[in-house]
Amino acid sequence: MGREDEVERLRKLRDRQISLRDPQVQQQKVQHHVARRRRGSREPFVFSKIFSQIPKVITFTLVGILLGLLVLLLLPYFVQAEWTDMVGIVAIVILAVFGAAFGQAIDVRDRLMDI
Repeated sequence: MGREDEVERLRKLRDRQISLRDPQVQQQKVQHHVARRRRGSREPFVFSKIFSQIPKVITFTLVGILLGLLVLLLLPYFVQAEWTDMVGIVAIVILAVFGAAFGQAIDVRDRLMDI
């Protein structure tokens, strides 16, 4: 029994040494390390970052158009008149222009802060 235990111990030692010298094991460790670093360096997808990259003139123009559409859709429920559609269309145009002006002002302010 003692001889077989010693032979088994030497066999395990030899297998461990071979696996430590195996280049695939080292390559897998390096690839695992690189993959972990790459995953860590990648930023998560965030919608707010997308909107922060869009110029404010476009963002506020779209907000103005959406508010104008809201006026166009809700005004007929509160006022029963023939001119509500025209007021809604004018509200879309005016709110889009105000949104564009406001967005342009914010963009100019941000550019001036960078100087």
